[in-house]
Amino acid sequence: MLYRLSFRRRIWIAFMLIVIFAVTTAGALSYMIAEEVVKDNAYQLSQETIHQTSKVLDEKLNHITQAVYSMMVNTAYRRALGMDSSYSEAENYYTHLSGLQSTFVQTKLYEPVIDSILIATREGDYYQTSQQRNFSHSFYDSELYTLIKSEKRKLWVAGHEDNFFSSRENVISFVMEGIPSHYIEDIFVVANIKIDSIRSLIASEDKNRKQFHLLASSDGSDVLLNDSIIADTLKHEPKYREALTAEQGSFEYSDQGYEYLVNFTKVGGVKEWTLFSFLPKSELMKQMDSIKLTILGVITGCLLVSFAFANMLTRLLIRPLSHLQSLMKRVEMNDLNVRYESEYNDEITQVGYRFNRMLEELNEMFDVVKQAEKDKRQSEMKALQAQIDPHFLYNTLNTVYWKCQLNQLEDVQEMVLSLSQLFQLGLNRGNEMTTLEHELLHVEQYLNIQQKCYETLFTYNIEVDPLVDMQHPILKIMLQPLVENSILHGFNDRNEGGFIRIQVKQDSTYLYFNVEDNGMGLNEKNPADPLLRQPASSPTSGYALNNVRLRLQLQYGSIADLHMESEPNVCTRVSIIIPRYPRLEGS
Repeated sequence: MLYRLSFRRRIWIAFMLIVIFAVTTAGALSYMIAEEVVKDNAYQLSQETIHQTSKVLDEKLNHITQAVYSMMVNTAYRRALGMDSSYSEAENYYTHLSGLQSTFVQTKLYEPVIDSILIATREGDYYQTSQQRNFSHSFYDSELYTLIKSEKRKLWVAGHEDNFFSSRENVISFVMEGIPSHYIEDIFVVANIKIDSIRSLIASEDKNRKQFHLLASSDGSDVLLNDSIIADTLKHEPKYREALTAEQGSFEYSDQGYEYLVNFTKVGGVKEWTLFSFLPKSELMKQMDSIKLTILGVITGCLLVSFAFANMLTRLLIRPLSHLQSLMKRVEMNDLNVRYESEYNDEITQVGYRFNRMLEELNEMFDVVKQAEKDKRQSEMKALQAQIDPHFLYNTLNTVYWKCQLNQLEDVQEMVLSLSQLFQLGLNRGNEMTTLEHELLHVEQYLNIQQKCYETLFTYNIEVDPLVDMQHPILKIMLQPLVENSILHGFNDRNEGGFIRIQVKQDSTYLYFNVEDNGMGLNEKNPADPLLRQPASSPTSGYALNNVRLRLQLQYGSIADLHMESEPNVCTRVSIIIPRYPRLEGS
């Protein structure tokens, strides 16, 4: 049945099936990925929120502890407990009780969440007289006394009813020794914290109002005495019991048909307490509903666009000649690396294969021509380089001879060593290209030798920008001819005071070389680079500059540049510009 349809119709059906499959698969995968991302983001946000809440809670508990410590170093407190050196026996309990009232007020102002403070001593309790003390409940007969005696030093007690005062508020208690036991035993300070204040503190840090928190003690009970029954239900959940002993983490929990993402972390200041946050999964599903509608809308839009463009695309698919035509146009633009490829074996494909064979034959012919041109260029460059060596070697050996006659053996040793390094770097194992580091070392050896030959004639300085890549490949023996030109021609009319500066810089595209001297410069009648226009055999310029110019043209073509600027007896500058990372020989 399918093959009775036209070829164009079959392509159209295949195209639509592929599009439908791809779009629906991509939509399903996008939904799954989005669901995981939303869940991960919810976990992360909840984890960040609970860590922030735990941090704030821990800071609040520490602040309460500091408030109590600040009260304990107060003079009235120390006098009441007989720790102050100015203590007088004439002072009695009521004197101290009265003196502590301002201290209690200051402490509660410093930390407003403190509801009441009790200082328990065997002689009598100290408290804020504005709050009615319930004397039927002694601290030493309470559970708090039993706990602090077993814990020593200090402890936090989970939510309970305050039996020490008539208001009987639900509070969290902070209990600690009022005086170290080696001074006076059985003196304790109790700071009762308003549970509502802690609840409000935790709620204020909640960025997602859909989740709720639970502050649990080590036995799993609710520290803040909330009315929620979830704490009692969770006590039978194994993951919840494991969380009570862990530092932090997360798990999933289900209760009465509701599913929650649960994150938890320990409260830093009270290791027995764990803070839990419960995020209903139903809130995540609300976010996924909007994502689902968006994905369905995108799938529908893609299918409509696919139907609209199907006919146009099938017309293009049955026109393989357009592909062959585009390849021919690329060949016209000198791109001979194109090839026609097809999985079919029809007439158009056979024409394409013959087209490929023709291009391969053309490439072979071009390779032969390029190799011949390359060999010619290398021969010309080696001939140019050969012109440099004899003249310099003659002058150097002549100087070595006379220094030997004058018994200047140290100079002779330095010249021979520099000459050895000079030729070693110049030979460069037969390679035309060297590194910038070796080229600068080569010209430095040359300058050292020439300074020995002309001892007072000149000084030099080599300046290299710190950003320059010293391993950058460049044409060898490029700077030495320029320096030679400065010495032989620029300083021809002087015996001393010459100066040569070599500068190397780079940018993202080019390397820049400047060779400057303070020599005689150009003839005023020929101010525009006359040396560069003279042939290599010119007696005025020798062959140095023209030699370098020809070698640059052979290696880099028209991309490189060499030009000269001159102000006689002030500054003559020869500048070379070459491309960074040029096409290396053989590439």
